Amino acid sequence: MTITQRKPLRPDDIIINEPGDQYSCDSCGCDLTHSVRIKCADPLCEPGDGVDICPPCFCAGREFRHHKRGHAYRVIEINSYPIFSEDWGADEELLLLKGIATQGFGNWKKIAEHIGTRSKEEVEKHYNEVYIDSQTWPIPKLDLQFSVDPAEFQARKRRRIQALNDTPPPPLKHGPVSLPGIHEIQGFFPGRLEFEHEIDNEAEDLVKDLEFGVCLEWDGDQIIEDEEDLDVRARAKWEEERRNPPPPAEKGRIPGKGPMINGINGYHPPSENGSVATRESLPPKSDDALANGTSSGGGDEEVEEVTQPPPIETKESLAFKLSLLEMYSQRVDKRLEGKEVMFDRGLLDYKKMQASDKKRSREDRDIVHRLRPFAKLQTAADYEVFAADVLYEALLRQRIQELQQYRRLGLATAADIDKYKSDLQKRTLTKANHRDYPTDKHPYRRQSSGPDPRRASLVSFGGDSEGRKSNEREATPRLPGSSTGQGPIVRKLPVPLNLANSPSLHLLSAAEQVLCAQLRILPKPYLVVKETLVREYARRGGKLRRREARELVKIDVNKTSRVWDFLVQQGFLNIASDVSSNHASSSQDASTASGSQVNGSPIKDPRPLSSQQNGPAPVPSTSSS
Repeated sequence: MTITQRKPLRPDDIIINEPGDQYSCDSCGCDLTHSVRIKCADPLCEPGDGVDICPPCFCAGREFRHHKRGHAYRVIEINSYPIFSEDWGADEELLLLKGIATQGFGNWKKIAEHIGTRSKEEVEKHYNEVYIDSQTWPIPKLDLQFSVDPAEFQARKRRRIQALNDTPPPPLKHGPVSLPGIHEIQGFFPGRLEFEHEIDNEAEDLVKDLEFGVCLEWDGDQIIEDEEDLDVRARAKWEEERRNPPPPAEKGRIPGKGPMINGINGYHPPSENGSVATRESLPPKSDDALANGTSSGGGDEEVEEVTQPPPIETKESLAFKLSLLEMYSQRVDKRLEGKEVMFDRGLLDYKKMQASDKKRSREDRDIVHRLRPFAKLQTAADYEVFAADVLYEALLRQRIQELQQYRRLGLATAADIDKYKSDLQKRTLTKANHRDYPTDKHPYRRQSSGPDPRRASLVSFGGDSEGRKSNEREATPRLPGSSTGQGPIVRKLPVPLNLANSPSLHLLSAAEQVLCAQLRILPKPYLVVKETLVREYARRGGKLRRREARELVKIDVNKTSRVWDFLVQQGFLNIASDVSSNHASSSQDASTASGSQVNGSPIKDPRPLSSQQNGPAPVPSTSSS
């Protein structure tokens, strides 16, 4: 092959200093892309790409294949001189037109690679200036003259190519990948940059059945028509038939295609009585012939499809169709704006968005979500600055509210605030510590580490050795977390458990959720503990003690105590009423027993034994005897 398409080594490589076509000598194979070549003009060598010969082979009279040394030839030079623009050579103009024909109009990146010495921005700008904006559109101005020195023109071209080569290539952008976070969740197709369900997905319904006829408005009647176009040929045939109508049919001839009768297709001669033979009187067609797709006569005849000429558009019809196109264009622009917002903001990177949301607090996430409608009105950088400023404003408002609360408490300096926070934390931890390890219910636990005076009396009575042994053997227990003489040590509370995604969370009340978060218990185990305690309390008739509850539930005793106190506080266990009733009955019995003893002897009931067993005695009358 004489002409080959130069291909990059990798798809990402951009060839800047080499044109898209590469010419080589058909005899020796040397490269003729940047030099003068001889092209054979004989008809035997012209089919295909023709025959190209380098000057040394041409001077030597080389012959190969059909080429002979006596064939006519043409000298092909490099057209490095401007014709339409001062900085574009004729060779680049030819490569531009060929690139548009092969790569497609608008594919400026591939066209620039085909030219080899221009960037896609330069190619698009040059085509718009020379061809689109030309006063003699669609043909550029052909009477331009440029007085440019060829040596200077080539020097500028070399400097431009050198500058393009020295420019570092742009960093490769990692395109979106069809991952589960992108493809399956959002229905995005990275190769097409489209979605399964587009914004305003029914926009194409406006123009899907829209067709245009012949438009004579806006200089449409001056457009040069292609004589080989089917619509043009159909309209010309239709106009010719209107000017020269066909002759009327002869009497007795039925127009149409039918079986051959007397050698005439579709002609039915009159019968003896003068009537014309009808289609029903003809012999039926063969089923085999119909099955094979052929007829009894005229099987080789090709039926030409009738092409109706397009109608001429009226002003009203054209205005209506243009309105539909304008409506469709507006809806497509809206769709493109939405896509641009998604691509510029990186909204398709699902993992990155999820990570950034996790770093923010819940209040900050709510603020950012409310600000999303403003993203369409700003650029990506402006929107980020705007969102950061709004978050900072919310932080300042929160800080101002805290300072106002401290001022209402009488705190005026930062030192007072720090001391208040530390004291509040110590007080909270102390209350929690006393709640977990109460001291009033265990009077035998002494907080002092000194010797017991009662034990000292026993030592003096029974001897020093035995008292010392008993003192060493029965040491005084201390409270957990307490030291010898400094009081209880403040213990750091664990971080509350996050129950946002825990199962069965909806079965708990708000107070129960707070309790489970503080005790770091999941909802299901808490429900089991609660059911166990309440069921055992009901089975025993309300006679259930805290110590017995700790034995029923095999978890931390401190957590069991907290759950017990919570159930009592919420009314699930009526311990207070039972204890008060027991105290009342015990006090009544004690008063009765104390009143029944006078001077150390019991008072007997004057009633007889039978009346004591049967019930209370009747009240005696108060009448005087």
